Amino acid sequence: MTKTYDIPLEVLVCQPPSEAAIANLELAKLPLSFEIERNPRDEAALLLTVAAEVEHALMVQYLYAAYSVRDDQTNHETRGRVQSLYQRLAQLAREEMGHLMTVQNLLHLIGAPLNFEREDSPFESKLYPFRFKLEPLSKQSLAKYITAERPAEQGEIDNETWQRLLYIAKIARRANDGRPIQHVGAIYERLIQLFGNAEEGLKDQDFHTDRIDLQGTWDDWGYDEGLGSNDKSESRRVYVDTFEGSHPTTLRKEAVKALEIIAEQGEGYGSTVDSHFERFFQLYKDFEKLKNEGVEFVWPVATNPSTTPPRPILGKRNLDDYIRAAFEERGYIANCCARNWGHLFNLRYRLLLAFLIHFLKITGRRYVSSGPDKGDRTPRGLLLLWAFDEMRHLKKIAQKMVRLPLKLYYNGVTAGPPFQLPYTLDLPDLERDRWRVHLDVVKASLTLVEKALQDDGSPDQKDPFLEDLQRSDRGRASILEALAAGQSIPTHARTESFQKVARILEEAVRGFSIDAHSNFWAGINREQFVQLHMFNRPFLRRNEDDCNLTAEGSELVSRLESSSKTGKMPRYRPLVDSSRQEFVREWIDAQAPDNEPPGQIGVHHEREPNLEPLPSWEQFRKSERVGYRSDIRPLFRDFDLETLQRLDGIDLNDVENVRANGEELRERLNEGSLPYDACWSDERIDLFERWIDSGMEN
Repeated sequence: MTKTYDIPLEVLVCQPPSEAAIANLELAKLPLSFEIERNPRDEAALLLTVAAEVEHALMVQYLYAAYSVRDDQTNHETRGRVQSLYQRLAQLAREEMGHLMTVQNLLHLIGAPLNFEREDSPFESKLYPFRFKLEPLSKQSLAKYITAERPAEQGEIDNETWQRLLYIAKIARRANDGRPIQHVGAIYERLIQLFGNAEEGLKDQDFHTDRIDLQGTWDDWGYDEGLGSNDKSESRRVYVDTFEGSHPTTLRKEAVKALEIIAEQGEGYGSTVDSHFERFFQLYKDFEKLKNEGVEFVWPVATNPSTTPPRPILGKRNLDDYIRAAFEERGYIANCCARNWGHLFNLRYRLLLAFLIHFLKITGRRYVSSGPDKGDRTPRGLLLLWAFDEMRHLKKIAQKMVRLPLKLYYNGVTAGPPFQLPYTLDLPDLERDRWRVHLDVVKASLTLVEKALQDDGSPDQKDPFLEDLQRSDRGRASILEALAAGQSIPTHARTESFQKVARILEEAVRGFSIDAHSNFWAGINREQFVQLHMFNRPFLRRNEDDCNLTAEGSELVSRLESSSKTGKMPRYRPLVDSSRQEFVREWIDAQAPDNEPPGQIGVHHEREPNLEPLPSWEQFRKSERVGYRSDIRPLFRDFDLETLQRLDGIDLNDVENVRANGEELRERLNEGSLPYDACWSDERIDLFERWIDSGMEN
């Protein structure tokens, strides 16, 4: 069973927005009305559940927009500007991830169930900022993000900027298929009231003082990209807060502080930390500049891609059936190769969510603190590591999919990562059964990957990323089999000596590359590692009297402990756990022993998938003369033909009829109420307007 989208006709038939609605954003009113009076704790749990869904949905949509940014620019200066778009979108998605984890911690705090769903709330239309839509980066999508995150009132925003924001709100309304944009901050405003008011909101007994061991921490999930300043208030952090204390008053204050920080990070204006609103506004301006310069920097990815075949229309057909069929057909990944990558993406997405949920349902240390296995990961620590592995895998699979055709043959639209939720996110009650769930998904992924690698006719037969993923999954499966049987982590799955040090460094950056110092430990052996220098200083220090290696004064140790004058390591990430710092010290003082047999590579950095160039195709003609039959009629689908004929009496096969209704069609395309299932892109609307303005030729 997969997630499907129920789209009733009354939702799709959109009306043009009023000026008053645009100016006021049609914000959700506070206190929010749910028709029945709720206990404050129940209302808080409901709103936190909705907040979790909103943060999850925003994170996924921002990631999809980031993945749609092209990485194949040839001009160095342009490439830097385009890469900046991707980096900023990815950082915004990371921060939404931090918000999501903080909300889960708050759910733990009041004893409410965790929630990692999306589009699951019965109050979705009342509380979600806009309709969930996986779509490429565009002026329209940025307009939605700006409008949803912007301050509700003009406040300190100057008049010229405010008027531009009102204009952007019009674009946002159209991009939201004619529906109003609602304000993200409304949910958090009400939550602040509920957590902050002991008389009318949550009571002291609603706070649990024994939930700290279940919560995620900044050391687990944090990321700080920094802005070249030591002032933490000027950094762009992935904010993850935990709630620890023995008194409800302390927990209440910490919860309110966390909610205020999330709200400020979203809509703040003029504060020391650039808010999401301000950064999206700058992205919008930078996007316009690149577009005006004629730069092609967005992959033509599909909207709402899906691996699920459209449902056939059986029996008597009605308009609702056509609408649903068009919605499903539009994003269906019909290309077999792209669809296999889409299935792989969905499996890894399922693993990511399952690892996150499992991590937050069990207690215990992340690392072994003493003994011969000091610094090794515990089962809970593995869940944390594997979650970041899946984030990296999703990025690499997405980079592949945006270059693959959506349909059987390339028609100008590529497949994108589908982000489809599994049939359930629930995990079993028993611990052993939870590991078995993960094992089943890993085995499904292994089967898919092995089929691609073994198929002589497969274009992915020798894909380096799939080869590395296969090797990684085989090792992971052996661990999961042991844990599912109630056993400990197998000895063969543990590393030691030099390979353990290299693994510690690789895991400290979560397997991603960091520009500040790169993954210099990857792909080298122990002898090469010992000879490394940094800032013309040996990475590992030797005593002057006997030339023995010593941890004291070694640049590696100083950087891991954040005591080096030249900076910490890893950059932008939390410090390496103290147990692992101790292991590295002891390894150096033991003269950096090698593994057996010696000379082995410490850690292999995961390779990238093969990225093929897009096949060429004939786009819509760009000449001054635009013809209806050659340029305009192909823009409309059979679904559009059916709905316009039945609802509006416009026959798209009759050019004279289209001419007579040209201005009405132009107006409705611009306001976003046509087509009935989604709005057109600026490029398509521009082509239609050029046809009208150039005389509406046949």
